[in-house]
Amino acid sequence: MVAVSRLGYLTIGVHDLDEALEYYTRFVRLDVTSRVGHTAFLTGGLEHHWIRLEEGPTEGMKQVSYVVDSEADLLEIRGRLVATGIAVDEGGDVHHDRVQRWLRFVDPGGMHVEVFVGMVERGVAPMNPGITMTKFLHAAWASANFDETTAFYQDILGFKASDWVETRAGFFRAADRYHHSLVLIRAERALFNHFCIQVDSLDDIMRARHNALSAGVKLRDDLLRHAPSGSIGIYMKDEARKFAVEFCIGHPIIDDATHRPRVLPSVPETMNVWTAPLPNLGHQADAANGTWVPGGELTVAGIARPS
Repeated sequence: MVAVSRLGYLTIGVHDLDEALEYYTRFVRLDVTSRVGHTAFLTGGLEHHWIRLEEGPTEGMKQVSYVVDSEADLLEIRGRLVATGIAVDEGGDVHHDRVQRWLRFVDPGGMHVEVFVGMVERGVAPMNPGITMTKFLHAAWASANFDETTAFYQDILGFKASDWVETRAGFFRAADRYHHSLVLIRAERALFNHFCIQVDSLDDIMRARHNALSAGVKLRDDLLRHAPSGSIGIYMKDEARKFAVEFCIGHPIIDDATHRPRVLPSVPETMNVWTAPLPNLGHQADAANGTWVPGGELTVAGIARPS
C-alpha cells in the first residue's frame, strides 16, 4: 500500500510577516529561502521550505503538507480520496508553490491537508545557524471525529500506528519509519498543537532553549522525555500563533516487521517519564494521581496547569 513518505511543510497564516520572520529566524533558527510579496518560505535543510508564511487576516496553522515519492503514488492516493467521497483540489506550480504537483483536501477532523510531490531542493546547504537540524519530523493536532480521522490516515494515506495513549491520542509513522510523523489528539474541534524539528544533540536543544529564554520567549514544556518514542525535547511557545515548536533528539526508527503498537496509560509519566513517582524509602507518601492529554491540561491532585 502506498503511504506518504514524511512531513513536508506547514503553511502558517500570520498578521505581520516581519514579526513572524523575526520569530522563525531568530528562535526557530530557520533560513529564509525566498520572500515574494506577502509570502515567505523558510527551511532548515536542503528542501526549499519547511514553513510557508502567508500574511493576511488568518493567524495560525492553515495547512499541513506531506510528501509522496512519485506521481504514481499521488494518483493512487487521489483514487482513494475520491472513492471515499473526499473533495479534492488539484494543482501545482513549481514557480509559485515550489512543488511540482499537489492534492488538497480537508480530513474528517477538519484539518486542511496537502499531499505533494517534487519540492524544489537547494543546491547548497544553508550555513549552520548554531543549532544543527537533522529532520523536519512531525506535526500534532487535536482532531474532531477522532476514530474516523485516525482510520482515515491509516486507510487512505497509509500511516501505521506506532502507539496509543488509551483512546486519547495516537502516534502514527509514515514510510520513513520514524516513530511518528503525525500525532492526533481526541478533541471536539481541530486545533494545531505543535510541530517538531529533530536536532543533532542535547547541546543543540539546550542552545535553542537558552536562546529563547534569554530573549523572553516562554517554554510550554521544559526538558522532558516522552514514553511513546523515548525522545528528549523542549517545547517553545509561538504565542502569536497559539501553538508550540518542539526541538528533540533520539526519535527512533521503527522496524515495521517486529513493532507492535502499545496502549499506554493516560498519566503524567507517559508525557514525561521523569515525572514517575519515586519509590517510598520508608516514609508514608501519597502518589498524586493525574491524567495527561498531549499538549492539553495536566491535572494533578485537582490542580490544573495550563499547557
